[in-house]
Amino acid sequence: MPIRTLVVALALVGPIVHAQESVLPREVRAAADGISSAQLAKELAFLSSDELQGRNTPSPGFDKAAAYVADRLKQAGVTPFGDDGTFFQRYEMHESRVDVDAAWVEIGGERFRFGDDFVMRSFAAPLAGELPLVYVGHGWTVQDSEINPYAGLDVRGKLVVAHGGRALPTGASVEQIGRVIVGASAPLAEAARLGAAGVVFIGQSSPRASQEAARNQNTARRELEPPVPSAYAAPSVTSIVLASSATEALFAGERADSGEIIERGEKGDYPASFQFAKSVTLNVPATQTVVHRPYNVVALIEGSDPALRDEYVTVEAHLDGAVGSRAIDGDAVYNSADDNATGSAAALLIAEQMMRAPRPKRSLVFIWDSGEEQGLWGTRYFVSRPPVSEGKVVAHFNIDMIGATRAPGTADASETRVTGPNEVYLIGPGVLSARADALLERVNRQYLNLRFNRDHDRADSEFFYPRTDAGPFLERGILTIGFTTGIHDRYHLPSDEARFLDPKKMEAIARTALASIWAIADSPERPRIDKPVPASVPRWGQVLH
Repeated sequence: MPIRTLVVALALVGPIVHAQESVLPREVRAAADGISSAQLAKELAFLSSDELQGRNTPSPGFDKAAAYVADRLKQAGVTPFGDDGTFFQRYEMHESRVDVDAAWVEIGGERFRFGDDFVMRSFAAPLAGELPLVYVGHGWTVQDSEINPYAGLDVRGKLVVAHGGRALPTGASVEQIGRVIVGASAPLAEAARLGAAGVVFIGQSSPRASQEAARNQNTARRELEPPVPSAYAAPSVTSIVLASSATEALFAGERADSGEIIERGEKGDYPASFQFAKSVTLNVPATQTVVHRPYNVVALIEGSDPALRDEYVTVEAHLDGAVGSRAIDGDAVYNSADDNATGSAAALLIAEQMMRAPRPKRSLVFIWDSGEEQGLWGTRYFVSRPPVSEGKVVAHFNIDMIGATRAPGTADASETRVTGPNEVYLIGPGVLSARADALLERVNRQYLNLRFNRDHDRADSEFFYPRTDAGPFLERGILTIGFTTGIHDRYHLPSDEARFLDPKKMEAIARTALASIWAIADSPERPRIDKPVPASVPRWGQVLH
């Protein structure tokens, strides 16, 4: 190449190289490099230790984990962003239970008792009094198919009577993604929307063992107060499931007897909806409600730009674990190591190392939330009562389960749901934002060049929505970005222990997450959703955006 041509070429390349380098400054790279596998292993060992007993919400183990995180944040100089100048953002959770000994249903003068004659399907509040009934067949509405068994009926203040959980409308496709139903409304949701007092599900031809297994299920309600709507909110209407004897009494003297109703229902040939001639009297009381005060750990790193520092990027990892009640293979401690001591440890080191990096233009809010395993309590509370001005959260990162690997010789070597040695699931930007997605890819190529697996970065994946702690943010119009290594057979079991996980892989993901968070927060243009939000995501107001 002639010298003049070479000089011109270098002159052109120089600015491009400089521009690419400026996405991730050297000092930010150095801060990310400060996250080590040794330190992650140390944090993981403590957060998933038997001492913390899985960090249930609420529990002494969670309190110890929260105090540990808060103390480390204080030492690092991170600003408390919870209540009254603390790191703790508290909320109310009310726990109530059905008084099963006092629960009964009276039909045609015959009294039926809880356990033998009916069980609970959902408990939202006590239900008592003499109430009229409306039969609605399968109880579903499907908009596109114009299926509406409630048409022409007034169910407000009445009991809706519908077939059991296997009942679906004939001739219509109902798409369900996790807890979300697309283009349709299930009986509980539709009854609540229409103002029904409760729902009575009629028993199908199921063995007695099924009734026995259900005896102790769904008898408690543990929910935020006041409630915050979300896909993971507890049902807002009380419902019961009748056994065959009570079902026979319910339909005696009505348009069709129970045998015909059940037989036609199991064939998908549901009778037309009708108002019952009779009413029923029932009493489903609650024992005394217990008020709990769980909390999130919340911290702030203020941005550097006077004009942009009042915009926020949130970074979240749920600190609680899914704690079961039974021992498996002699082990009764649900350590919840991968789910989610891994994400909690990574978020802690990211926050500490961010204090050693140049501040991005926007501010960062770190959240170690509680109650994720119970119903996304902490996240739902945060989006309903954010410690920032309305409309100022511009993007949300979620770090959940980042310790598993499919590397040869590991516990998950043959687990197809887990990512490979240099691979992580990236979820959200491909569906929601072309601009953010391009920025994240560029940062990754410049830095560690992990393989971004996009198998769940799809609108029809429940790991995009709703099966994510980021769901309440997305429901409120916030761009969400998630890092995870996937599900394995130890998920929600006592065997979810640190010894099966890979701190070196956690190191690569945590470093990449720090670089990604910094780049999004420092972007000159406000991060935003620039693609259509999938129809599977409901919108619950615009509290944050």
